[in-house]
Amino acid sequence: MQIFDDIARGQQDPPQQNETAFAYLNRSGRGVAEHVRQLVVCWFDHYPADKRGGLLARFRSTIDDDHHSAFFELFLHEFILVRGHKIVAIEPALEGTSKSPDFLAETTQGDRFYLEAVMTTGRSREEKAAQTRLNVALTAIDGTPSPRHFLDLYVHGVPGAPITIRKMKADLRKWIAALPDDRSAFDVGPFTFEEHGARIMLRAWPRQNQEWAERAIGVRHFPAQQEKSYDDIRDALEKKAKRYGSLDHPYVVAVNAMRLFPREDGVIDAVLGTPNGIVRVFADGRQSFEDGRRPDGVWVGRRGPRNQGLSAVLSTEGIDPWNFASHRARVVRNPWAIKEFPRIAFGIDEFNPVDGIFQRTDGSQFGAVFGLPESWPEERG
Repeated sequence: MQIFDDIARGQQDPPQQNETAFAYLNRSGRGVAEHVRQLVVCWFDHYPADKRGGLLARFRSTIDDDHHSAFFELFLHEFILVRGHKIVAIEPALEGTSKSPDFLAETTQGDRFYLEAVMTTGRSREEKAAQTRLNVALTAIDGTPSPRHFLDLYVHGVPGAPITIRKMKADLRKWIAALPDDRSAFDVGPFTFEEHGARIMLRAWPRQNQEWAERAIGVRHFPAQQEKSYDDIRDALEKKAKRYGSLDHPYVVAVNAMRLFPREDGVIDAVLGTPNGIVRVFADGRQSFEDGRRPDGVWVGRRGPRNQGLSAVLSTEGIDPWNFASHRARVVRNPWAIKEFPRIAFGIDEFNPVDGIFQRTDGSQFGAVFGLPESWPEERG
């Protein structure tokens, strides 16, 4: 199976609303897309051929989560190699279980550790399905001919069931056909379509350059979304921490948080507990405020340290084949680990326990770690 198809690539357009991540990377004729494809091919060449099939199938998946998950595993494999360490085994066999972590790695000093990859999204299965249904509808709108106007899109809610695309497009075509050609088009009552809990509204503007009328939607407006807690990271780490039982080497879980508004301290909250301010009131009326944490962390519970088999977490946010060079990551070491994760020259940020507190050491963005040009993939190194 080829990584990318042998096809003509002349399209310079951005991805369609409902286009999968791999499909766009596979077909795009943009120069940056070619740079990304070349790097991915190079990384797959470094991946053992006898282990490549399953990873490649997931990388080419029409399900974005599978594609991003496969890329993250490929990325971690290359990350270990580029730092001068080696991969001893992929999916190494363990005694007493048929389950296998993703990698057994060995440092330049001869220390070995297991590395497991996990991706979190902050979205439930139901939320993902609803967003997919909405994307199908928006793709249909974007592909509706609108040669004289571009459309201003407003969306409220997500559909609880598939939208009736045929009816929506038929109504939309009638509305577009009746629009005046001048700026008074914006004063025309908006096109509105409501179904299954989603409300789609469109207004029209006359196009200045009608020869560029390949896509109907010009501007998109979506309501503000509330940031959720980091339970998805906590749950993923909790599950992975218990997956393999007692191991003969340090165990590290790498997490890529593919959520809408990621922040680097999300993983700190997940392993040490949710931040919780404590107000103390004294007999004389004085008050004091102290920073604290709830006992709900992966590493700290009501009875103290827990999941001590998880030696460290390597965390990053939202990396994909296009953007990883501009992103950062950090290693957070478990102060209570049964098997301490050794100090390894990864070149990224670190949080290390020193005298009861975490001491931060700044590293570099992944672009510098991988030796890529600062503007990659805009230009080749």
